[in-house]
Amino acid sequence: MPDPAAMTAAATAEFEPFLTAREVAERLRIAPCTVLRYFDEGVLPGRRLRVGPRRPVRFRWSEIEAVLLSEGPQ
Repeated sequence: MPDPAAMTAAATAEFEPFLTAREVAERLRIAPCTVLRYFDEGVLPGRRLRVGPRRPVRFRWSEIEAVLLSEGPQ
């Protein structure tokens, strides 16, 4: 029988909510336009939601943290 704690952790990672550029900017204490610029430059991972002229971008905080931790102090 699988461990319930392991199943809960997997389910939490699987259903992590998406964040807007504004929400990411608040957590990083930078401007939302900077978050979007970093996304366009490939610095921050994110996803475009649809095709068209106004294509919102959404981010997962765990992916943002992973990038920030892999960069390390500079």
